[in-house]
Amino acid sequence: MTAAARPWVPVIAVVVSVVLWSTTYGLSAIVLVTASPAVLSELRLVLAVPLMLGLVILLRPRLGLPAVTRALRRPATVVLALTGVALFYLPSNLGLVLSTAGTASLMSASLPVLTALIAWWLIRERITARVLAGLAITTAGIVVASAGAVEFGPGALLLVLGLASYALYTVLLRRSGVPASDRAPVPAEPPTDAVVLATATAIWGALLLLPWFAWEVANGSAAWPSDGPGWVSILFLSLIVTGPTMALYNYGAERVPSAVAGTATGAVPALGYAFAVALGEPPEPIKVVGGTLAFLGILLAALPAPSDRPGRAVSERMPVGFADPRGEAAPQREGAVT
Repeated sequence: MTAAARPWVPVIAVVVSVVLWSTTYGLSAIVLVTASPAVLSELRLVLAVPLMLGLVILLRPRLGLPAVTRALRRPATVVLALTGVALFYLPSNLGLVLSTAGTASLMSASLPVLTALIAWWLIRERITARVLAGLAITTAGIVVASAGAVEFGPGALLLVLGLASYALYTVLLRRSGVPASDRAPVPAEPPTDAVVLATATAIWGALLLLPWFAWEVANGSAAWPSDGPGWVSILFLSLIVTGPTMALYNYGAERVPSAVAGTATGAVPALGYAFAVALGEPPEPIKVVGGTLAFLGILLAALPAPSDRPGRAVSERMPVGFADPRGEAAPQREGAVT
């Protein structure tokens, strides 16, 4: 069965990555008890890159490390690293230091809206009534779940700036994975394999964050994790959340509408709360209601529209790189996952 016959695969990839990402706030807070923000950001990437290079060799033997080298030379990769790593990690980790987990949860409710708006502006992606309703329900759910836990200030502003950068990253991924006829006439380079692209993006991200790390070292504010929980958290963030998860999200975000990918990320705070309850935190009814609303919104936005089901012209609904079941090959991505 080809990927074109499995329309849920990209959605599942986005959902799995979101589930793993939902641990980020809690684990980062544990690391930041003893470590500094720049050390956390840089260490995540430095530890993740060797694993990701290994995944390229293992999962993409026909492409190998030369494909990573080619991806590193592409200006588009630098832009993705800047928006999805450097300008996301830097303000987000600083925002966590200056703010609270509840504030971070509420601010993350803006990500689906930011993603949908940027997608409409940059690639002319139409926001359907169904997706718009899903966005509204998800945002309402997150606001309800975070009620009373928000502190507005510099930390909240930094969190929103980081989320805006990540929304742009999501749209740029989607732009690289849709046919030129379906987007604004902006020049773009052919998309790269998801695992290769994630690896190259992480490498560039580590390089772009080096000045921040050097600044902390120079002024004496750099601090490393100094306890067991801190190191366990940073290893999980590096080897699970940063590496394989980035590849999963890249694969899914290239193939689903940006509004759907953005709406899915709105589940991060709700899932984070669910994990906290599983670890022993007493459940609060208002947060349970808010989390349930968020998931309903995500399901509504992610469900395939009637036009995406059998009967619509294949050329109109097929993601780039997927084989045409009628035998007409769609434009193929380098090393595309099928």
